[in-house]
Amino acid sequence: MKKLSITSSVLLLHSVLYTPSVLAKWFNGQDLYTTSHQRILEGNTSAGFDSIIQAWQQAPNTEQQANLNELLEFAITEDCGHSLEQKALPSWLSKLSIQREVIQNLNQVMLKLSIVGLTRSKISEITFTKWPEDNIIVSTPSIQEGGYFSVEARRMEKPLSSGVYKITVKANGEKDWISWVVLSEPALKQSLGWRDSKNWRIEQEGLPNPACPSRILSINLYDLNDTTWTPLWTEEVDGKLPTTLPKIDVPDGRYWLSVGLIKSRWQGEISILDIQRITRPVDYPSF
Repeated sequence: MKKLSITSSVLLLHSVLYTPSVLAKWFNGQDLYTTSHQRILEGNTSAGFDSIIQAWQQAPNTEQQANLNELLEFAITEDCGHSLEQKALPSWLSKLSIQREVIQNLNQVMLKLSIVGLTRSKISEITFTKWPEDNIIVSTPSIQEGGYFSVEARRMEKPLSSGVYKITVKANGEKDWISWVVLSEPALKQSLGWRDSKNWRIEQEGLPNPACPSRILSINLYDLNDTTWTPLWTEEVDGKLPTTLPKIDVPDGRYWLSVGLIKSRWQGEISILDIQRITRPVDYPSF
């Protein structure tokens, strides 16, 4: 954004938001929406993001929701969302990630939301609520060695939609940490799928956001008899993504293969991941 002039920014945003099918008649006279657009176009991304949060809290209609989603996508072209939020994580919470995941095996599709991070304090509760009061997660995390923790909501009935959410992290002896989080609309279709028992496909997206990391492919192989689901082998690849399992050193047998396509951005210091994952049993080395 800072590399673009105000004029070129206006022209670019006009092409994104004001298509013939979306004339955005709601824009006129809506001070809150006008303010969010103006602030972002002027390079005041954090203040514009604050206005986006307030706009979501005003119960926007379908057309307004679509424009708020597009405005958020435009705002993160500056630095992939680092400038959206000036509020820092507390000293006792050094990492925090919100992960929205679609898991597709041969028989069903599961939806999952995870909140993971790194802490130096004993966390007593994490809540994640869609505005105004729809609780998605209310849970106490188990903290592993080194301070890593996670909580999750599994088997959700529908994908976590776009909108504003509130996350609260409570820790013993610490002041509660609270932040608003804005999620964009989830992908309408899977970009990842099985071709056959040996290969998978990865569909190309539109033009990627150059400010954000490239998509990552996460590949994990599990022992079907290991109830802890600790990977026997794992690999993460960016850049040119593979579409078949490479030769690996494991005994002959049947395994569980998980392939995940990870797309990431930021909201200040919070990382936000959208993950598409496919899983199936496989025989190795029958590849």
